[in-house]
Amino acid sequence: MTTPEGKDRAKIEKKNSSLGRIWKQVSEFMDHSSIHGFKYITGSNRTIFEKSLWFLVLSVSVYTCSILIKSTWQKWEENPTFVSFSQTPVRVWEIPFPAVTICFDYAYNKQSNYTFSCTTDGKDWHVGTASEACEAYGHYKFFNEFGLKEFSEGPKWEEFTMRTAILPQQFLHFVSFQLKSVLFSPIRTRLGVCYSFNTLDKTNLLSSASYVPSFFGNQDNVSCWSYDKNYCKTNKSVYPHRARTMDDVLTIGLNSRLEELGCYGENYYYIQLHHPGEIPNPQDIIPIEIQRDYLIFIKPEIIIASEHLKTYSPYRKKCFFSDERYLKFYKFYTQTNCKLECRANYTLRNCGCVPQELPHNKMTKLCARSNLTTYYCLTKSDGIMDETESGLRENDLNLPLCNCLPSCNSIRYNARINWVNSAITGVGIKFDDTSFNVLERQELFGDVDFWASCGGILGLFLGFSIISLAEIGYFLLVRWLCAWVKRLWK
Repeated sequence: MTTPEGKDRAKIEKKNSSLGRIWKQVSEFMDHSSIHGFKYITGSNRTIFEKSLWFLVLSVSVYTCSILIKSTWQKWEENPTFVSFSQTPVRVWEIPFPAVTICFDYAYNKQSNYTFSCTTDGKDWHVGTASEACEAYGHYKFFNEFGLKEFSEGPKWEEFTMRTAILPQQFLHFVSFQLKSVLFSPIRTRLGVCYSFNTLDKTNLLSSASYVPSFFGNQDNVSCWSYDKNYCKTNKSVYPHRARTMDDVLTIGLNSRLEELGCYGENYYYIQLHHPGEIPNPQDIIPIEIQRDYLIFIKPEIIIASEHLKTYSPYRKKCFFSDERYLKFYKFYTQTNCKLECRANYTLRNCGCVPQELPHNKMTKLCARSNLTTYYCLTKSDGIMDETESGLRENDLNLPLCNCLPSCNSIRYNARINWVNSAITGVGIKFDDTSFNVLERQELFGDVDFWASCGGILGLFLGFSIISLAEIGYFLLVRWLCAWVKRLWK
């Protein structure tokens, strides 16, 4: 009969036997492993000092490897892309000719006979014509005298601003591109009603959620073009328009007697050059003085993105392709469109209304700047959004989370301006060269680069390779499994 002491002794012997087998496997692995330094730790013919020294060297190597691999991982995860000059320039026919938007500082068309009216407090008011509005001290006061706050906040206000705007045939004497007449269509901006050439039609630019009056944003339909890839290979006419050579000029003849057409403004035209797929930004305006002949040379600043970047998340590559982020009011993403939508959402949340130039749906209340409370709210909201976009208030928790990363593919049209005094007012716009340097977003660290870098670090400090990994699998699994099967057969 086995005593309790005998059972305990048997368990200890079995445990020691198991530990002995494990240590034997570990020792055998370290003696035969291709990883540098392991065999110097377990050898029976070495002193404790030698083993300790090699253990220290191996520990330092493993620690250094870990630090360098962590740094490589962070670089791969946080900054996997870089921007550099492309070896292949872009030619003028591969990118759109810029959209050209013409604005003026006048509020009303003096020559308009459009009569507008409004119902308020149960009464029908015949308000008058644009020429009568011009004779008042100011159009806000003109409306407030009749208490027409509702008029200046509703759809009729949009109709009024369009029907009393200066018309293209009044300020455009002639306009041509590639020796053909072209269309300038009305568009809403922060400068009021403007007219734009080569912008996308509203059906191609705006989503169904965005309300646009029928008289705004009518252009040709897009053909053989997309925002990220630009033009397909064709010799046929395309839209947006593109230049075939650097000598293709958009020629514009302007009315030099602008003051006879409008009221409440200065005698200037304002021209904006922008991408056809974006609403113009009033901060990038070129003032055009009367009786000067201008020649504007375009030098585009182009950034294109490698198709490989589509496999990365937008927050790793720090940009969006046009189809990677949903916008409520636009059909595709650009940073400018995103900022406008974010500004509209923030203004609606803070002021309870949206200025008519910002994207909105048909049920959204429009802001009446004639109301002082609304005017101050809009001014404050604009200031906050301007500071947000410039990064001055990024730590403020009350700010809107716009998340408007740059577009992965983008074109910015920079201008160089020459002018001479003239009896007429004219503008010519053309590219200043036949081809342009391009900045390209590329992979800095792809998957292959990451693993190659890690392999290089492991090989340099430890001599580690795929064969070393196979050795670990062999000694941990195959040898152990074979030994277990042998014990079963015995």
